[in-house]
Amino acid sequence: MGSKNKREQIIEAAKEIFLTKGIHKARVEDITNFLGIAKGSFYTYFKTKDMLLEEILDEVYKGRKEELEKILESDLGYKDKLEKFIIDRYVISSEKIKSTLILINLTKNFENLCPSVVEKFFKIQVLNRMALKKILMEVPDKNYTEKELQLLTLYMIGGIRNYILEKLFYKDMKEYFISSLEEFQTRIEQIELSNELKTLIELII
Repeated sequence: MGSKNKREQIIEAAKEIFLTKGIHKARVEDITNFLGIAKGSFYTYFKTKDMLLEEILDEVYKGRKEELEKILESDLGYKDKLEKFIIDRYVISSEKIKSTLILINLTKNFENLCPSVVEKFFKIQVLNRMALKKILMEVPDKNYTEKELQLLTLYMIGGIRNYILEKLFYKDMKEYFISSLEEFQTRIEQIELSNELKTLIELII
């Protein structure tokens, strides 16, 4: 087993454990037991569980940054860019779903997260805001002030995020958000996502 392969296996195993046990309850032993490796193997690649979590967030940041750069650098008009921006937030591929669920579950207990993890989490949020701000700056016949751009971006990002949480991830007052891939897949199948997205995009534009 190659070094890179084992590192990736630890990350993927951690995602499974984080989702089933919860990020704060998950232990390094749970991850190593899941893989059938010694604890020492884990510490060869990651000094702490938080460092592993930071790497997952770095992975999410990198993927999101590439998606947003493609939108911003395209020849699309602002309406099409805005549509692509919104659709990319909703249409979550099977490759991204575990990381997305982990992001959602991180919001449960911010006070228990180490500062470096919180910083990386908000770095992803800022990335989305800056991309949306650049799209809004392309709207013709609109010379938004910096304050107006900040308010509009904050309002739109918040609305999009809350809609996603309510439609795809919110569970109940006790458990807050779903944490299983099966539950997410069932939720997706129960709503007419394409029709709802079309209506939402038209209203925003």
